[in-house]
Amino acid sequence: MLKLREIRESRKWSLTDVCVLTRIDPSSLSKIEREVWPCPPAWRRRLAEAFGIEEAVLFERVEEEGSES
Repeated sequence: MLKLREIRESRKWSLTDVCVLTRIDPSSLSKIEREVWPCPPAWRRRLAEAFGIEEAVLFERVEEEGSES
């Protein structure tokens, strides 16, 4: 999972909330958060601007709760 999702959830933002800000469709954003689909560079910039956080931070990988390594 990407830090993007963790931060979004900590802010209590829905996928739709982020999609309205970034003009990225919810299905694509969900796939990006789950690392099923790569995030295009232009979308990375939009997401960083919407969150007010550097791209590198948003796209760090984090372990999901309950997952085993």
